[in-house]
Amino acid sequence: MLCSAVKNRLHWQPEWIAVVGEIVEVRLHDKTVRTGRVDGVTADDQILWIAADGAESRAMFERSQGFSVWIEYKWETASTGR
Repeated sequence: MLCSAVKNRLHWQPEWIAVVGEIVEVRLHDKTVRTGRVDGVTADDQILWIAADGAESRAMFERSQGFSVWIEYKWETASTGR
């Protein structure tokens, strides 16, 4: 889970294809369900996969089920050295 300071800097990402390879937060009804690196998105931008990480297996999220994707813009943290 992201700390509240980082969570406040997250932005809704309407285009999922644009975040392949990036670390994102997946939410359902404004509640975080998974954070991780996007390792695939369907060509129609409707399904997204988060890569396996440690004990968490690869997971699939469908836009039609109400999932949304949130990301921290890199330029917002670049000056802080993170």
